[in-house]
Amino acid sequence: MMWKRVTPAGGFWGLLTGSVSSVAMFLLVKFHHSMLAYIALSSDAKDMAENMYRALWSWLICVIVTVSVSYFTKPKPVEELTGLVYGCTELPSEGDLPLWKRPIFWAVISAVLFLILQWIFW
Repeated sequence: MMWKRVTPAGGFWGLLTGSVSSVAMFLLVKFHHSMLAYIALSSDAKDMAENMYRALWSWLICVIVTVSVSYFTKPKPVEELTGLVYGCTELPSEGDLPLWKRPIFWAVISAVLFLILQWIFW
C-alpha cells in the first residue's frame, strides 16, 4: 500500500516468514529459556518485553524478505496499482471544502480533546 515496487510474491513470502519466525521464536524461548537473552536482549526480560522484541524481529524479517523477494520478481504495472497504492493514487483537492469537512480540522479537535482528557484524568 505504501510502496509501488512490492510484488504479490514479495508480500506473500514476507508475511509468511514474519509469521513463522514469530512462532519459531516463541517456541524457542518456551523450550530453551536461555534463548531469551538473544531474542529479548536480556535473560531477565519479562513477558511483555519478550513480546515486543519478538514483534520487532518478526517485523524486520518480514520487511527484509518482502523487499528482497520484490527486487527479484517483476513488479505490476502502475496502471494496475492506481487506487491501491499511495504513490499511484491522485489525492483529491480540499480547496473548496468548508473547514469542518476537512480531515485536519477533526485531527486538531481530536488532539485537543485528548489533551483535555489527559489533563483531567492524570
